[in-house]
Amino acid sequence: MKTDRNTAVKYGVYSFFLLTVCCLFTFSGCGLDEYYVVEAPVTAYNIPAVTSSTSQGYDVKYFDFLTRDSANSDLSSSGFDYLGTAVYYKIYNNYSTMNTAVSAITSLNSSTTYSAAADKMIDTYGYRELSTTSGTLSPLISAGSNDRRVYIRLMNYQDGDYTAKIIIGYDGSDFTGSGNYVPLRNISGTHSFDFGRTSEDSDLNKVPVNGDSDVNYSSSFSDDDKTVWYVDMFAVAVGRDTTYTKYYSKVLHLGSISIDTSEEDN
Repeated sequence: MKTDRNTAVKYGVYSFFLLTVCCLFTFSGCGLDEYYVVEAPVTAYNIPAVTSSTSQGYDVKYFDFLTRDSANSDLSSSGFDYLGTAVYYKIYNNYSTMNTAVSAITSLNSSTTYSAAADKMIDTYGYRELSTTSGTLSPLISAGSNDRRVYIRLMNYQDGDYTAKIIIGYDGSDFTGSGNYVPLRNISGTHSFDFGRTSEDSDLNKVPVNGDSDVNYSSSFSDDDKTVWYVDMFAVAVGRDTTYTKYYSKVLHLGSISIDTSEEDN
């Protein structure tokens, strides 16, 4: 009985040793999964807000934020490619519905899953990347070594300085000129955000309708005349690994603006 017990102990120790060696070979052969953290843009200089009682002036209907390229530039090594900063938007006809979505998205910035807010924004609420007259650039602001300030105005107000444009490298004061791009909606066809200028070009300046892929349509408009639409925007940094799996940062809410289809100038 003593011999059998010693044999059993020796067998148990030997089995444990083999299991340990196999585990070591498994981990050394396969390695641990790598996870990359992309730093989010955190600075917005102008955050337009839509409320039920305050009318937005044309001079505040723009978005202005800073990229985080300097913090992400070192990521482009060891098989990871930092791509840049994407800008996403969604059109609503009910501001309460919009605010509910914004709250649900931004609340996930505190999640332990780093890309949870971006996933919610894209997959659940259907936000789409902002397009331009030069096509849908993905991401809109390509990676750089230094942070850049970005100015975005979606609509045209008369024919002066407040025209639709995207300025990458905005200096904080000079928003005149043509900018780098002119923003467009990201749906089938070429459509602007000048919903009030259908008399000029009914296709280019198409009013959003229920069923458009970039629209969250409610049966209840927020305004009695049913002429006001709201555009909400987010910025998010993005990269990808060798398998082309995308990694998103936390999101930066850029704000929301109103567009009145009964007005030519917004």
